[in-house]
Amino acid sequence: MIYQPVAIQSNTQRINHHMVLLHTQQTIKYLRVAPAAVWALDYCLTLEHEVGLFSSTGRWNIATVMFIVARYVPIAWIVSEIYVTLGPQSLQMCLTTYRTAGASLLLIMLATEGLLLMRTLALWHNNRKIKRFLLASYLVTAISTVTCGAMTAPLLESVCVPTSSQNDLDAATRLERLVMGGFISTALFELTVATITVYHSMQLCSDEMNTLYKLTSTLSKGNLIYTLSLLAISIANIISFSLPVQVSGGQDGIIDV
Repeated sequence: MIYQPVAIQSNTQRINHHMVLLHTQQTIKYLRVAPAAVWALDYCLTLEHEVGLFSSTGRWNIATVMFIVARYVPIAWIVSEIYVTLGPQSLQMCLTTYRTAGASLLLIMLATEGLLLMRTLALWHNNRKIKRFLLASYLVTAISTVTCGAMTAPLLESVCVPTSSQNDLDAATRLERLVMGGFISTALFELTVATITVYHSMQLCSDEMNTLYKLTSTLSKGNLIYTLSLLAISIANIISFSLPVQVSGGQDGIIDV
């Protein structure tokens, strides 16, 4: 057996740790820029349907506003994420970027869950109890998400400071736990909607096969697919934010997950 001096072993461990951090940072950069390509592809594929929808819509309503928010606010989030990844960073710019990204993410979450609520309310148009339950569930989710978002604001400056002290690491951990809390709230709401939609589909199985049944069945299946897609995204974000935090040592003040 070959014994290495303690200093050499320690230096080797630091090099290995540094290589792991570099690999992690590069992966995070890919994950931050990738949504831009997905959003651009989806926008191009559905632009024709969007133009047709708005050309045939008379007055705007809350659903229209939520759709516009969910459709176009991601641009601000994508731009801020790309700038964090590729642009130069200062303390003030770091704070501005993260505030923009946080506000955009909050609006996107509220609008997306609001659209999910309206789709589900359409399925239960003749059941007041479930409609009230859905409205109350969305209200609780919205309050929880906004509260978590508001509590992250005082922690941003500590995260953007180019140091690696234990206090900064603790602040970064609290920040990510709060963001994760917002996604947990939306995931619980999505799980509730998925359960109610499955129950609605089971009720349809005993109904008579007619035009209304076919329409309702199609809406139910589409709503379930939409709900499960949102739930998968929320779970992925929860897993991501539950991983250990590393504050980059003064390079750009970003949180590496």
